[in-house]
Parts: sequence; structure tokens; C-alpha cells
Amino acid sequence: MLGGRFTEDASAHAGLWLTHPVAGAELGASPAAVRLSFTELVVPSLASIRVVGENGRAYDAGPTRGVPRDARSVTVPVRQLGRGVYTVQWRIVSAVDGHATTGAYAFGVGVAPPEAGTAAAPSEPTISRLEVAARWLFLAGLVFLVGAAGAAVAGFGGRWDAALAAGGWSLSFAGVVLLAEAQRQTSKVSLGALLETAVGRDLIWRAVAVGAAGACVGLAALALGQLRRALLAAAGVAGVGAIAVHVAAGHAAGGPWPHAATVAAQSVHFAAAGVWLGGLAALVAGVRGAPSTEKAAAVRRFSAVAGAAFLVVLVTGVVRAVDELSSWRELLSTGYGRAVLAKIGLIVAIAGLGAYNRRRSVPAAPADLRPLRRAASAELVLAAAALAAAAVLGAVSPAASKRVDPPIDVSGGGAGGSLRVRLTAASDEPGPNRFVVHVDAADRTAVDRVTLRFAPLDDPGTRPTALPLRRTFDGSYAGAGTNLPFEGRWRVTVLVRRTGSTVAVPLVVETQGPPQPASVLRVPGEPPVYTVEIPGIGYVLVSPQPERVGRSTVVVTFVDLVKEETRIPRLVLTLATTDGPTRRQRVRRLGPGRFAAPVALGEGRNTISVVARRIDDVRLRAVLELDVPRA
Repeated sequence: MLGGRFTEDASAHAGLWLTHPVAGAELGASPAAVRLSFTELVVPSLASIRVVGENGRAYDAGPTRGVPRDARSVTVPVRQLGRGVYTVQWRIVSAVDGHATTGAYAFGVGVAPPEAGTAAAPSEPTISRLEVAARWLFLAGLVFLVGAAGAAVAGFGGRWDAALAAGGWSLSFAGVVLLAEAQRQTSKVSLGALLETAVGRDLIWRAVAVGAAGACVGLAALALGQLRRALLAAAGVAGVGAIAVHVAAGHAAGGPWPHAATVAAQSVHFAAAGVWLGGLAALVAGVRGAPSTEKAAAVRRFSAVAGAAFLVVLVTGVVRAVDELSSWRELLSTGYGRAVLAKIGLIVAIAGLGAYNRRRSVPAAPADLRPLRRAASAELVLAAAALAAAAVLGAVSPAASKRVDPPIDVSGGGAGGSLRVRLTAASDEPGPNRFVVHVDAADRTAVDRVTLRFAPLDDPGTRPTALPLRRTFDGSYAGAGTNLPFEGRWRVTVLVRRTGSTVAVPLVVETQGPPQPASVLRVPGEPPVYTVEIPGIGYVLVSPQPERVGRSTVVVTFVDLVKEETRIPRLVLTLATTDGPTRRQRVRRLGPGRFAAPVALGEGRNTISVVARRIDDVRLRAVLELDVPRA
């Protein structure tokens, strides 16, 4: 498969990760399809890919579809392309947050596209004000709902708990409705079509959870005593469930940490905020009027609950910030980071007012509730602003979910340490690729030319190729070519020609092929036999004798699809242990397609790779990951 990966740091929505063909590539023949992969799950039914020629004609030959077993990718078939430059225009909707992203890039068939066409960064989408408003209403409503439920259970809200819960439910319901409309506008489809997608199903589950909370609130309004309290508690549980659904349908689903951990942390964060800030609203409503012993006791109970909830908010907030930010610099350099800073500042201000209440207003509550009400009113205003910041965070993707390291990124030095080079490539898969070399030298102006020379390490007899690079606007050197035609280890030598001399910097890279199915047969008293399938060609049988740490012999047998031994003229076998480099092993022939190699297996992961060619010159490569336990 051809491909190119990108590391753009978009401030919102799913980022483009892998392209087929690679952006800026010069292909020798027409591709059969265009395939794009993204940093988040996408909705194939809402995606669109167009392939447009220089004459403005569209060459995509069918609808955009998803890729089996790859929920982050979409593809479209392409008509036969003649010589020329073609532009890929795409639009996708993230299944994680329902946001749309568009972009374009160019590739050539028989010709190189212009330098400007090699960039494939997604567009900078604007944040929907309707979506931010919807998220704010949804979160604020759930905070009031959970707070009212917590107040009813802890006994500091008074007779207004059910009314506050009903108000919170109304806000959250309005938020779900407006969020559905915002995502329908973003997707540019009917509401019915949207509800048939993953984004729509998340909206439905939000509505179900909010509906369950509303049913409990409605019943609580008609009940008394313990039953009323139990129904409000159930409404709070349903509200937390709505929060969990909302979190699972947001950026936590696409973050770098395990999905369950991020959803749990974010859900606990919002639930604790509801108990703290929503509980404060319930307290203010419940202590209206003249001071009393009961009201003073309610204030003390809330103070204890709020202190614990604040600690939970603080800890889980830090955990989530670490998860979503790749570095502290992103707090100032990205929109997501600035929204995090704004939220932190507001939480600190609210905590300061809370500390004042705890120190001054709580002791004064038996005689005077006015200081508490004034400080609490200011806290609630700041809480509304903090929830607005949280709504913005829900509409803006964190930088960590967009950053993907280059699949090939190697460095080396030469000329006695006075020159260093860094080679990156858009893909680690065989086929057309785009290579970029950054040269770090004392005098960069003295560099006349940079050329790459490619030679396979495990395929003796294969002639090396060369690729001259062109200097780009940022001072690096770039070029595209099919110089890594098959998977395996390659020595890529960077030739830097300077005034009067050429410095050669050797680097080693490895291209990756498709996964190879493998199975193992274990018969008591016999060495194990691992079978690695080469789809459509045959099988490679690998048997370590014995399978233990230390000296061993690996026996390799090649068979065809009907399990008959295949004649192999020559074999290269390499072994890489957990803590060692990849090394070629001495091989002796046992039969037409059967070989043995003495090896030293290490504890843990051992990677055995075999490369061979049949008599008809078909290349065979099998990779086996062997886990060897301690002896």
C-alpha cells in the first residue's frame, strides 16, 4: 500500500494522518483508489473524497466508503488517470465529536506536482457558536441536576431541590436538542440521516439518559419524604450517566490514554463539579430568608461535601490536562491550551471564594447569611463562565489527539561531528514516498546538493537506487520517489555535497508490510512449529529447537499453498532480541526449501525475519515475534 503520514497540529477536529497516494508524489502509473486515514474515528457515510484534474474534471469513480477493519479511514475508487497533476479534495466528519474537517493535496502521474501542492494539512474550521451554546446548556443543566440530587441526599438543599433539579433538566434537554441541530448543520445532512450514524447514536443515548433523569425528577415532584429523596438521587445517577455518554462521545474517545480510563476520569470530574457547584446553587436556594440553626447546619454539611468535591475536581482536572496536552507549552500555543488556562483561572477564583466562605461565612451563618450569599453568588457567576470554558474545550480538539510522529524519523552525523542530518518520510510502507532531509551544519550555505542512496540490507543482488533532493523554502531538502519498493530493512545513505567534498551519512530504516497471520503447533516431546502465512503465495514454517534462552537452532521451511516444499535458491535470516540490534545469522541448507541457522535466543521478545526469493524471482518475507520465557 502507498501512503504518506502527516503531523499537522490542527486546533480542532480530526487531523489527516495517512494518504494514499502520498502528497507530492510523482507516480509512474494511475492509482486504483485514493485512501485517507485520520487521527480520529470518522463517519464514512458523511465523508466525501474528490479527485480533480488540471482541467477541473472529477476522476473519482464512485461513492466514498469506509475501509473494512479500519474505522479511521475512507477510500474512493479512481478512474484511469493520464499524465498530469491531480488534486484530492476531502471532507470528513469525526465520529468522536461530530466535527467536520476539509482539506486538499496534490500528486502527479508522470510529472511532479508543484511544491505548494505537497502540503496536506486540514483546513482551520471555525467553532460553531450554536454548538458551544448547546454544550454550555447541556453541561450547566447537568451540573444543577447533579447538585440538586447531591443536596437532597446530603440534606443541605431544603425544599427547593426538586425545583432546581427540574430547571437543570430543562437546560440539559435544551442542550441536547441544540447540539443535534448544530451537528446536523455541520454534517450537512438531514436529522434522520444523522441519527443513523455513530454521531447520531451518541445523541440518542444522551437523550435517553436525560429523559430518564427527567422522569425521576417528575416523579420526585409528586413524592414526599424518603421516596422524594430516593427519586432525586436516581435523577442524579441518570445525570451522571448522561455525563458519561457525553464524555465517551467526545475527545476522550480519541485521546492517547486508554478509553475507559479517560472516560472515567472525565465523568468523575464533571460529577464532582456538579456536587460542588450545583450543590452550591441548591444551598443558596435553600438558605434564603432569616438565619436559623437548621440553615447553619446545612451550610456546614455543604462545606464538608464541597471541600471533598473540589479535591476530586482538582485531581481529575490535572489528570485530564496531562492526557490531552503533549507539553506545557501548548497551554499558550494552542486554542485548547488557552481554554484550559481560562478554566483553571476560573476554578482558582471560585476556590478562593469558597475558601473565604469556609473561613468567614460558615462560622457566621448562625447569625448572618448575607456574606455567604454574596460570595456564593459570585462563585456561581464564575462557575457559569467555567462551564462556558468547558463547552469550548468540548468544541476544540486537544493538540495531543492530532500529533502523530513521522513513521520514519532517523538521524546521524558525519565529518567528525560537524554535520548532522535528520531523515523523515511520509510513510513506513513500501511504495511511492516523500523524503525530507534536514541538514545541521556549521555553514549551511556551503551545501551544494543532497542525494539519498537506497540499498536493501537483506536482499543481496538488488541494485541500489538514488534520489536527488531539492532545497525547499524552509531550508530542508525534499523529494519523492519509489525507492523503498518492498518491506524490510534498508540502508539509506545521505550524501551531502559541500564545497570540495561529499559527506556520506549512513542510516537504517525499516519498511512495514501488511500483518501476516501466524499459528503455532505444539506436540509433546517435539519442538514447536510456527506457521507464518504469506497471503496468496504460501507458508513459512519456523521451528526453534529448543525454544529457550541461550543457544538454539532455528529451522525454516518454505511450502506452497498445498503445503509442498518450495525450492528456494538463497535465504537471509536475521534475529533481533529485546535488548540487542538486528543481526544476520549464518544459514545452512537442509533441503530445497529447508534451512537451519544457529542462534542465541534472548529472554523476552525475539524477532526472527527471513527473506528469500523463489526460482521465479518472487520475493518472500516472513516476520515472527517469538516470546521466550526465562529459563
